[in-house]
Amino acid sequence: MKPLTFSVLRLLSSDEFRSGEEIAAILGVSRASVSNALADLGQADIQVFKVRGQGYRLSQPVEWLDPEFVVNLLVGDARTFALDVANVVESTNTALMQQAALGARHGQCLVAELQTGGRGRRGRAWESSIGGSLTFSLLWRFNQGIAQLSGLSLAVGVALVRAMRDMGVGDAALKWPNDVVHNYRKLGGILIELQGEALGPAAAVIGVGLNVQLSERARGRVDQAVVDMQGVLGTAPSRNALLAAILSRLAEVLSLFEREGFAVLVDEWVAAHAYQGRLVSMALPSGVQEQGWVRGVAEDGSLLVETAGGKKRFATGEISLRPVTGRHASAPMRERGA
Repeated sequence: MKPLTFSVLRLLSSDEFRSGEEIAAILGVSRASVSNALADLGQADIQVFKVRGQGYRLSQPVEWLDPEFVVNLLVGDARTFALDVANVVESTNTALMQQAALGARHGQCLVAELQTGGRGRRGRAWESSIGGSLTFSLLWRFNQGIAQLSGLSLAVGVALVRAMRDMGVGDAALKWPNDVVHNYRKLGGILIELQGEALGPAAAVIGVGLNVQLSERARGRVDQAVVDMQGVLGTAPSRNALLAAILSRLAEVLSLFEREGFAVLVDEWVAAHAYQGRLVSMALPSGVQEQGWVRGVAEDGSLLVETAGGKKRFATGEISLRPVTGRHASAPMRERGA
């Protein structure tokens, strides 16, 4: 999308029409430029009504991200973060990884109104829309090496659940290894990419995507059960307040993780796991399917599963985890040694 498109959109509201002449005068462009800018909405999933003789208005209100407002809501170590809001990027993770390689500071955060090529785990696309999603990446520089960062994505999950509860979603849960769910439907996801050496130091770019108010068009592009915060709460929360809550919790949890590792967060993560104690099916990278009962997670973030062959550990890798339903899922096998 062109920069002018965002400038025009920011002048519109859902309450009243604004004429093309007025918009053109404010922005110092021609009426034709305004019309062309609004024709460039493309995949933005935002609808603008145009009525001859009245002008333009939004079909529904958009709360634009306001970095100053967010910064004023941050607490604790998050107040040292540097927040940058972009209108549109292909991927906040990709952009921040490039900045990290060039020396971007610890605590740099990039949030986008729109991602055109957002990425999820296992190569999946992450769908987002203007005003309907919250997508951002945070750079955290560790003195430890990459080898000491096992369980980082799970630690981030703990921070997200804490933030969801701050925002009123008390029953938000986690799905191993990096999803936030509500009633087993995906509410958000985590993508972490690392730079550095095995022995340190290392830099982690922590990408987070949350569904705030998904359009029907966006829902139609997703190949799994999803939910948004508006559907959970009955009304869409402030994206600015949501971003501040998440960044504040991330600063809290990541500082703890850096000092003590994931071990100190294991119990909290397990308590929030939607599939704890459930029979699940795992699609392994080799193509083999394996079933077992979820028994928790290890201190390195591995999933602990009681299978027919005994208790096994599964690392994140490319494993796909799914619940098993039906009569076989109602009779858990006994813990070995119990």
